[in-house]
Amino acid sequence: MRINTNFSRRGVLATAGAAGGAALLAACGAQQGSTAQSGTPKGLAPASISWETFRGASGVGTYGDEMVKTFQEKNPNVKVEYRAIGLDSGNQQSAYPKMLAAAQAGTLGDVHAWDPSHWQMYQAVRRGIIQPLDQLIARDKYDLNQFYKQFIEYQKWEGKIWGLPSWGWTSQDGLLYNTELVQQAGVTVPAQNSADWTMAKIYDMIVKVGKFVERTQGFGIKTTMPSATSVTIWARAFDGDNLSADGKKSTMTEANTKAGMRWIYDLANKERVVAFANDPGLNDQTAMIAGKFAFLQVGSLGVFDMNRANSSGSLKFKSTLLPKRKDGKRPSQLRGGTWNMNKVTKAPDAAWAFIQHLSSREGILKFNTIGGNGALVRPDIMTDDYFKDPNFRVFLENFENVMPAIVPANFRGTEFEAAFGTFGTPWYKGEVGFEDGLNTWNTEVQKILDMPPI
Repeated sequence: MRINTNFSRRGVLATAGAAGGAALLAACGAQQGSTAQSGTPKGLAPASISWETFRGASGVGTYGDEMVKTFQEKNPNVKVEYRAIGLDSGNQQSAYPKMLAAAQAGTLGDVHAWDPSHWQMYQAVRRGIIQPLDQLIARDKYDLNQFYKQFIEYQKWEGKIWGLPSWGWTSQDGLLYNTELVQQAGVTVPAQNSADWTMAKIYDMIVKVGKFVERTQGFGIKTTMPSATSVTIWARAFDGDNLSADGKKSTMTEANTKAGMRWIYDLANKERVVAFANDPGLNDQTAMIAGKFAFLQVGSLGVFDMNRANSSGSLKFKSTLLPKRKDGKRPSQLRGGTWNMNKVTKAPDAAWAFIQHLSSREGILKFNTIGGNGALVRPDIMTDDYFKDPNFRVFLENFENVMPAIVPANFRGTEFEAAFGTFGTPWYKGEVGFEDGLNTWNTEVQKILDMPPI
């Protein structure tokens, strides 16, 4: 998911003790009788819960109403109030301060989403807003193997599971390319499993196509640089990373990562075949359809975006993953969200059942098809016709083997990401030299990582 990093925080809530939360959960969890093997309680006691979310809440259909309707049909004793959180100018980061304020006022719903990819789940735990689900999962023998393993791992922190997967994908881990344009430029794109599929080969292809289309003011490639997610992909493509494994050190000036940065910097500034901005009124998809560039850095979600924009079929394109690294993995980065339970809910069994409903095969499918989110967290949804496009299915390899995200140790992820735009943009555009600009960028990111934890 693309992230707008304009995010403001409100006051810190008092953190409740973990032992008290566990005792509350154990006591509340014991109120129900038999359960189905899948984990959905049979004969839920009468209850009223509220579901508070901005995910799929507006402009993309009736996902929220549909999920409430289908749950209540199966559980007529439970009333679910759907509360859509309005976003300021479409900025999803504006939802989290509203949720924090509601939690502080004691009005936050029973079920909500604190996305780990947006650095929020850790804050919700630290502030005592949500409760772990481990005891409910164990009690009901809930099968976590329904999901791709890494999306379950993303729900864990400090040895506990805090939610079930909602949206999720493998970040901007591939390329779309205009098959007709590369052919006209005399370029043959190797198969992604061939020995000729290397970062050096990709560089040469982008340069050749870029020089071919510059006569019509076109470019070879449009990337998502200098975002933190994009830097991660190019760093990992050269067997590096932009953070140390413990999340404490910025590593953009280390040898492997620096090689990835040199690769993209030279395409942009030495070869001048990178599109920094689209023409007015053209987004990534329409610009590519118009022939403004031949390659586009995207992830699996980019296939759906392109298909929607390319409804006429005028653009002929294919997708491909990046070359395998020395460790056999392809560059990727786990991105994902979570459905969580309010720590002070008075109806934990009903809330738990509703979370299961949201994360079920049916729920995740509707999150994609109606909710408009890239919820690619379960292998069993991939048999649906919605996912039959061969250009999408190229990305399935990475869902099985996605590389985990590294969380800044001080949890200042929002500030961390903002620094990439502030200090990465002049570097990427060649307004500063490669060495000086990268050193400054790395230093400024490190300053954020050295700040005390939130």
